[in-house]
Amino acid sequence: MALQQKRLLQLFAVLAAWALIVGARLVQVQLVRHQHYVARARAQQERTLALNPVRGSIYDARHRVLAESVAAESIYADPQAITDKGGVSKKLANVTGVNAREIEAKLRASGSFAWIARQLPLETTRAVRALNLPGIYFLEAHRRSYPRAMLAANVIGMVGVDGDGLAGIEHSFDRDIHGTPGKVTLLKDARKGMYLVGGEGANAPKDGHHVVLTIDSVIQFIAERALQSAVTKYRAAGGSVIVMDPNDGAILAMASAPTFDPNHFADFSPAAWRNRNLQDNYEPGSTFKIITATAGLEERVVTPSQILDCGNGEITVANVTIHEHDGHRYGLLSFEDVIVNSSNVGAARVGLALGEQRFYGWIRRFGFGERTGIPLPGEASGLLRRAEKWTQVSPASISIGQEIGVTPLQVVRAVAAVATGGLRVDPRIVERVVDDDGLTISEPPRHPPVRVMSEKTAAVMNEILKNVVARGTGTQAALADHVVAGKTGTAQKAGRGGYSADRYVGSFAGYVPADRPRLAILVVIDEPRGEYYGGTVAAPAFREIAEATLRYLGVPPSLPSRSIGIAPPVLAAFSQHAPAGTAAGVPDLHGLDARAAIARAVASGLTVEATGSGVVTSQQPVAGGALPRDGKVRLTLS
Repeated sequence: MALQQKRLLQLFAVLAAWALIVGARLVQVQLVRHQHYVARARAQQERTLALNPVRGSIYDARHRVLAESVAAESIYADPQAITDKGGVSKKLANVTGVNAREIEAKLRASGSFAWIARQLPLETTRAVRALNLPGIYFLEAHRRSYPRAMLAANVIGMVGVDGDGLAGIEHSFDRDIHGTPGKVTLLKDARKGMYLVGGEGANAPKDGHHVVLTIDSVIQFIAERALQSAVTKYRAAGGSVIVMDPNDGAILAMASAPTFDPNHFADFSPAAWRNRNLQDNYEPGSTFKIITATAGLEERVVTPSQILDCGNGEITVANVTIHEHDGHRYGLLSFEDVIVNSSNVGAARVGLALGEQRFYGWIRRFGFGERTGIPLPGEASGLLRRAEKWTQVSPASISIGQEIGVTPLQVVRAVAAVATGGLRVDPRIVERVVDDDGLTISEPPRHPPVRVMSEKTAAVMNEILKNVVARGTGTQAALADHVVAGKTGTAQKAGRGGYSADRYVGSFAGYVPADRPRLAILVVIDEPRGEYYGGTVAAPAFREIAEATLRYLGVPPSLPSRSIGIAPPVLAAFSQHAPAGTAAGVPDLHGLDARAAIARAVASGLTVEATGSGVVTSQQPVAGGALPRDGKVRLTLS
């Protein structure tokens, strides 16, 4: 009996100990580590996936689609439900194009979820469904499509697999285009089946808005075709083109070479993704003489008719000798002909006369050394040292476009300032953001134009730049039906130890029609082979773009109605001792804008004193009267 009681006590002790252990374990599971095990259970039984919204479209100025989202599906797998992982991997690879080894590695990893491929075309996922593979599931999605392929690719950018913009407008306007993601829960039952729950109500995605650009697809095509033709012809490393409306800053085309197809951007080098027009710095060469000339005229260190000594082809500054291009040995040239013939020595003399501080101030006034603020990612500010860090030779070097880095966008903005009569207009590439009904959600802010030169200086510069094309270095940019104003540029590329002897950048910057500008265009050809002068490699591309674009826009020929001839005496407007002229009487200037009025008056041998802005409403002396002794006509504009 005693033995039996002892055994019962032992059994009771064992049971009590077991109950304590089980109880302690239950306390640990249910109370102490409750959240941990709940999380583990959820990880095994459910998974929350982001449900991407439909990304908004990108349109050109005429509402043509440049980027859109189309229906697609993503494929995922439950590796634990797949026994023949190698066989399933091969079958999926044959249909989806994904590497079989990559798929098998995902299927052999621990876990109950693995993405196989995302955002596949519907025809591809239909073929996968037909295989009827165990453990393979599908999720509705959208993929980005660029129906015009490479057109404006460097402006539009591209989108990654997670639906985020990676470059261009896709990146800078991602917040507007992306929309708000939703949520969907992936549940797994006891039989290892998978079900999707959610994606509705508060968890439903909200689609993105649409972006309307100032880009015109037809003008963009014209620009890209001309650029590629020039790059191919001269076996260049690359190039860029900008077509801008100088009156309101709208970018009508922005082309880069090389370029890429955003539908398959991973197949291209990252260098091809770059937008050269705002991300790349280059030395502008002689196109920068537009800024030198404007500063010299405004500061009155030179007049258009002033004779400059071009040193028989060279000038030495602080033991550095600057030569003329192509071995020219100019002697005495008027300042007009210095620009028309693109004399380096003549321009250097103007830069030296301006001095560091004044010249630097004018360069900054045109917007060099700072970003334009265009809403595109990666814009460079250029390379401009403060005047205090200039050397003795810097004013001469910078006057001909060396020792300074600029972007093509900065250059076309500066050239457009002459076209607008002296107003610097900031470039813009986005018109507005709209909803599905076309209602405006937002518009990028517009800054008022900034006057960077007087209307008189702009009128004189206009005549100089017209002569560059009529009889100077830019003759290959001339059009049959319109007068072109512009400037060529040929810059040696800098490298270690100085400037390269065989690497150049050729460019042409101009606007048309010269007296009523509709287009400001810049063409830059990087490292052309064989020919390399801007007047040879870039000016013909300018002509091709301008001619086709003006025809597309329906701009009537401007030459038949042109009333002012190109004549060297027109530049006497800036001379304080201008001759009275030989015209029969004072011309009628009523109704003309400042540029045309100044040009017509100067063609008659007069200088101009103008007040106000707009068109001429009164003049003294009156039309038809005798030419005044002081050779001056006073205009009131309104």
